[in-house]
Amino acid sequence: MIKFSGLIDSTARFLQKEYLSDIDVWKKFVEVYEKQFDDTYMGWRGEYWGKMMRGAVLVYKYTRDEEFFKILTDTVKHIMSVAEEDGRISAYTRDNEFKSWDMWCRKYVILGCEYYLEVCKDEQLKKEIITFISRSADYVMAHVGEGKLSITRTSNFWLGINSSSILEPIVKLYKWTGEKKYLDFATYIVNTGAAEGINIFELAYENKLLPYQYGVPKAYEMMSCFEGLLEYYYVTGVEKYKKAVVNFANAILASEISIIGCSGITHELFDHTSARQTVKYDGVMQETCVTVTWMKFCSRILELTGDSKYADAMEKSFYNAYLGAVNEKKRESHKAHELYMNWHNLKLKPSILPFDSYSPLTPGKRGQGVGGAMNLCDDTYYGCCACIGAAGVGVFAQNAITASKEGITVNFYETCKANFGYCDAQITVAVETEYPVNGKIKIRVTADKPTQFTLKLRSPEWAKGTTGYIAYDKVWSDETVELNFDMPLVFHYPQHWEKDVIYTDTSKEINGYCTGGALEVEHLPEEDNYFAVTVGPLVLGADERTGKNPETIFLPTYNAKAQNCEIVEGEKCLIKLKFTPENGEEYYLVDYASAGKDWTSTIAAWLPTKR
Repeated sequence: MIKFSGLIDSTARFLQKEYLSDIDVWKKFVEVYEKQFDDTYMGWRGEYWGKMMRGAVLVYKYTRDEEFFKILTDTVKHIMSVAEEDGRISAYTRDNEFKSWDMWCRKYVILGCEYYLEVCKDEQLKKEIITFISRSADYVMAHVGEGKLSITRTSNFWLGINSSSILEPIVKLYKWTGEKKYLDFATYIVNTGAAEGINIFELAYENKLLPYQYGVPKAYEMMSCFEGLLEYYYVTGVEKYKKAVVNFANAILASEISIIGCSGITHELFDHTSARQTVKYDGVMQETCVTVTWMKFCSRILELTGDSKYADAMEKSFYNAYLGAVNEKKRESHKAHELYMNWHNLKLKPSILPFDSYSPLTPGKRGQGVGGAMNLCDDTYYGCCACIGAAGVGVFAQNAITASKEGITVNFYETCKANFGYCDAQITVAVETEYPVNGKIKIRVTADKPTQFTLKLRSPEWAKGTTGYIAYDKVWSDETVELNFDMPLVFHYPQHWEKDVIYTDTSKEINGYCTGGALEVEHLPEEDNYFAVTVGPLVLGADERTGKNPETIFLPTYNAKAQNCEIVEGEKCLIKLKFTPENGEEYYLVDYASAGKDWTSTIAAWLPTKR
């Protein structure tokens, strides 16, 4: 049991109260299945219920709010009630099943129920849920597989990797039931390689290409497939698959993560993001779905390897891209609403969603699109990022302080108190800090009786000195450990590159299946004319409300002084620094997550240095 009193707590409780507890929204998500409404535009509305349930369960694991839990229980019972007599549950009619995003949405029903099973207290309800998701999977397996419809041909998008991501819930179903037929179906999916004509698992195992070079670059869906492969490794023990998953994670770290902890400069794709962060692109970038999926994937690789670099990656994402996307000011994206309505020729009510979908790196504004927007059965709409977002804070809280047979590990530092039953003793770990604003941390460990164990404290990659984990192996009774991480001000500059081949989101059919087309891109000299600033885990961003337009020229300087923590009067930020270059033209930077939260101000993480 852990209780925070900082950003983790306020974010989780905001999402639970304002969005995840909205009974009407849950009913609308189930209604998509009742009316099989995804036949309209061959859409992906069916993903909403399971995506939201996964995040809701992760938030509930932190808050333990019983009224909230009842809402989740009721909607699980509701979704089970719409199954057809043969076990089929789909947001598509039978005439259109196993096309487009049908399998992707079925996957999320099973997966959402499996997450709920982890917290379900009613044994009879557990049995009913397992029967429900088993029958749903059985229906799929009766039509898809060896000698039937190939799973990679159950979607005409992205060579079927969206459909193949059902691997994760199928392996989990095997773990819940022990029925070999589910493991056999998982083996079938793994053997297909997850994509039509491309074996992404073999490519990761061989480790000769980076993910953006695989030929099917959709970031979120590909990571979902590899999370399924990790589940498959856990039940089979085949080391090849462990190596493939770790290779894939390391390749993303090396080539795809932006300074704010997301991926995708050209739409929602792996596209050599780390090198191309200052490329100008008129479309959307840095999708919140990708941020959250990356955080979830890192948490699994952290559990697998114990390597602190994955905790470092989660922290970068959480304090920058993720918190920057939380719509705590409850803005409505008028531009996104207008574009969506023009596209579908619909008249829908403006909606306020819990997350912004896309984040600017070079000068731009928040609130420029609603990712995965689809109209529901009434005159409202929802989006994919709004549904997945809660999982980000949930998984971050879950991994902050963990206990295992190796000891107790502190990965993330916010003021909190955690209680563990450990080695027949009750252990309390209490953290006092103003992190991430400064690196001073006091950790008090108390035990109801003297207990020997190892306490591991993460030393972040940006801190001077030791990085990795600092280990204290001793008998604990009532001890205090103090840390003081130096938070250096660091200036970053774009990686230089000449030419590259990326796969775009432009529609192109390959054997009747839509994927991105290969595109040769060239580096432009002006893409070098930027710099970025970090202090500890925080990216500092320009916000025009601090008095300097982010589209104008900034000069880097180490002459920075802390100011009051406000962007404008009455609007707080985590940190605000005043920079005074040699030419005397001072400017202010604030933490990126606080910048542009009015959704009208121009902000930037990468600052122009010359025209």
